[in-house]
Amino acid sequence: MTMPRSTLALLIGALALALGSCLPAQAADCSGPFSAGYRVLTLDSGRKVAVWYPTAATERRRSRSASDFAGSVARDAPPAACPRVPLVLFSHGWGGCALQSIALTEEFARHGYVVAAPDHADASCAIGTDELNLGNMRIDKSFFDPASWNDRSEIGRLHDLRAAIARVAADPQLSRITDTSRVGAVGHSLGGYAVIGMAGGWPAWKTPQVKAVLALSPYVLPFMARGTLARLGVPVMYQGAGLDWGMTTSLEGPQGAYAKTAPPKFFVKLAGGTHFEWTNLLCNGLPNVAACLKARPNAALINRYGIEFFDRYLKGRPSDVLTSQSRGLASYRFELPPSDGRASQPRQK
Repeated sequence: MTMPRSTLALLIGALALALGSCLPAQAADCSGPFSAGYRVLTLDSGRKVAVWYPTAATERRRSRSASDFAGSVARDAPPAACPRVPLVLFSHGWGGCALQSIALTEEFARHGYVVAAPDHADASCAIGTDELNLGNMRIDKSFFDPASWNDRSEIGRLHDLRAAIARVAADPQLSRITDTSRVGAVGHSLGGYAVIGMAGGWPAWKTPQVKAVLALSPYVLPFMARGTLARLGVPVMYQGAGLDWGMTTSLEGPQGAYAKTAPPKFFVKLAGGTHFEWTNLLCNGLPNVAACLKARPNAALINRYGIEFFDRYLKGRPSDVLTSQSRGLASYRFELPPSDGRASQPRQK
């Protein structure tokens, strides 16, 4: 899972960038499409939190060169005037940073979510700076000894994410549109470990506001070693990739994390793709998020299933996408509880 300096530099290249105008219209039910607003908040610990949110303001692009992959945001714009929408937390991977996956975080905002992503202690890049700090890449326990992990391992991530909920709730503008009692938690790699912990993977981490978890190539081995996945109390969607041998393999098979997780549960496996399929690296060489979603099928599938998942479990909207396999996936499985009232069967290519 070591992230090379060139990889981190590419992630940092997206930090302060913003892309030209997009979709300012807003629907009466606040489902979008919106522009993506953006602002930075500060936790009591001093760590920064990147926040994306729906707005009617015009997005603007800032890029160092025509070849840079850039974000598209309306910086510090007023939030859209609509009823409260769910909060989505984003926890980055080990050595990544809050802005490592803007094709996800921006798109959630455009679809009517407030997204809060803190920089954790191990972040090698940071919100608002181009500097790399590889010395931050420390870990409590070895990834190769998952049985030694416990509910104290990487607990700082839990504190950051809970503090982000409180900080958004206390913000005078964001609190008007954010329902912090309906929280979706997204995590990549070690961030996936953190959000599964919040769902009950570690009972002491259980966070009642978290109603659904999207785990992207997550580090799940500590929970498998302790046998806690069967006790998760919220819907979970796992996403993996065909060439992500280090993490996706732990999700698969009769002894894998998906099999051990209680329904409702979903497993999206992308065709091809590495451990960094959920980061800005997937969009390298493209000018913006819209271009990435058009040119990279996996980017579109990641967003399609993730947004439909949260729409179903945070907004209560029925979804045909979640009970069917889209073209281009390597495989797709789901299992719903009998109380859901719909067919509950795995579907696999």
